[in-house]
Amino acid sequence: MKPPIFLSVVILAVISLSSCKQSENTITPTSKAATYYGESKPFGGDSIRSWYKTDLNGTLSSIGVSFKQSAFAMLETQPDSMFMMILPMGLNTATMWGIDHIEVDWSSAGDAPPSLYTIPHLDVHFFAVDTATQMGIAGGKDALTANMNSTYLPPDYVLDIFSEEGMGVHAYDTTGKEFHAQAFDHTLVYGYSFAKLYFIKPMVSKAYLDTKTNFSADIKQPKAFKFSGAYPTKYYIRYNSSSSEYQISIDNFVTH
Repeated sequence: MKPPIFLSVVILAVISLSSCKQSENTITPTSKAATYYGESKPFGGDSIRSWYKTDLNGTLSSIGVSFKQSAFAMLETQPDSMFMMILPMGLNTATMWGIDHIEVDWSSAGDAPPSLYTIPHLDVHFFAVDTATQMGIAGGKDALTANMNSTYLPPDYVLDIFSEEGMGVHAYDTTGKEFHAQAFDHTLVYGYSFAKLYFIKPMVSKAYLDTKTNFSADIKQPKAFKFSGAYPTKYYIRYNSSSSEYQISIDNFVTH
């Protein structure tokens, strides 16, 4: 015996409502994870480009540069170079502390002695000030930085004696191999001017990049921060064998 028509309609309505309810409860929020590409510059026999990434919530997670292995290989026969890279539009750099631009330096013979970095290497500076402010940094003594509160300096780091024009005062991690009678391969450098943190830079030797070995390390953090903002807590040196591409980045940003 078939159920009455009105009962069939009620059963179908209940099934439909149940299905809609279940569908509503299983909706997945739209992911905001994305990569935003910025400026590209000639580099070796090819180019290098800047980028930043956001996580599932749209929060900044990584800033870096990418370049092909073939481009880097050609740098060995080319003179030293230095250039600025503008980051993609949309990255909030309005307040200190936030990354404003990237400066890439290629040193074909390394720094002049008595530096510990006298072999060919690449510097990737992530600056938290604009280019005009950076270019206004004077060389010589910087008494404010030399005498700044040590809580703003990460553990194991030591300040250089002088400020470098257009850069500032470098602070080096004394646990690095180069401070212990071994060849330099990679390190993370802090840079200050007038006792303010102006940049963070990974440095990596050409010899290490030629090994195509992936590397990551924690960025040692100071006890205190002068400015609120997003600070990186890790840095990466990556090589993708399928694309023959290097990436050097600062990652895992934490807001202070």
